[in-house]
Amino acid sequence: MSCVSCIKVLKISKTCHFFNQPLCFRILSNLAATMSFTDLGTVKFLEFQQEKGYFKLVIAVNLAYQTKYLSMNVWKEELLRNTSGQRFQLEDTVRVTYNQDKYIQLVSLEDVLIEFCPTCYCGREQIETLRMDCQGCSELQVDLQRERFNETMVLKSCTPKPYRYSTGYHLELQLSASGDTKTYVAVIFPNNPQVYRRADNFKVGATYTVIAWRNNKLLDVIEIDQI
Repeated sequence: MSCVSCIKVLKISKTCHFFNQPLCFRILSNLAATMSFTDLGTVKFLEFQQEKGYFKLVIAVNLAYQTKYLSMNVWKEELLRNTSGQRFQLEDTVRVTYNQDKYIQLVSLEDVLIEFCPTCYCGREQIETLRMDCQGCSELQVDLQRERFNETMVLKSCTPKPYRYSTGYHLELQLSASGDTKTYVAVIFPNNPQVYRRADNFKVGATYTVIAWRNNKLLDVIEIDQI
C-alpha cells in the first residue's frame, strides 16, 4: 500500500462508520514501523562486541545546523563491507539505508563522496554542490539556525550525571584566549561514542579544541580534543 493509499484509507475511516478504524490504524502503524530511510553520513564508531556477538555501528549525519547520530547493532558482517570487500573504517563517508522502529536496523551501507555546505554543514553528494544554493540553508527557518563553534577552551568541570535515558557528562568550559569569561555548558551522551568514551579521562584545567553547534551558552559538542 502506498502512502497516498494510506491517506485515502484514513480519510474514509474518519467519515464512514462501517470502516474498521482500529484495523486501519494498525495497518498505518505497521507501515510506519517498516519504512526505510536513507541518509548520508560519516562512520564514527565501528567495533565488534565480543560478548554480544554483533557489531556496534554509529554514523554521524550532518543535517542543516545540526548533527544527528544513527546508532545500530549489526549482526551480518557482510553489510559492513564496501565495494572492494573491505570493512568500512572510521571517517569513511557512506550512504546508509535503515529501517526505523523502536531500534534502528541497518539495511545497506554504500561508499559515497560527500561535501559539506560551508554555512549549515549539511552533507550532500558532490554533484549537488554545483548548485548555487543549498537546500539545507534555504529550508530551515532563521530562528532554528545555529552557529558552528570551533574554539580553544579550558575545561572547568566534568561531572557525570544521571539523565532520563543514560548517564551524561556535564561539562563547563571557558574560552582560553579572549576576555570572554562566561561559562559554556555541554552534555556528552553515549550517542556520540568517540567523545563519550574519553569523557571519563577529561582533565579539569586542561585546554581543548572544541567543535560544536552553539545556542547562546549551550554547546552541542561534535568533537573535543585535548591540546
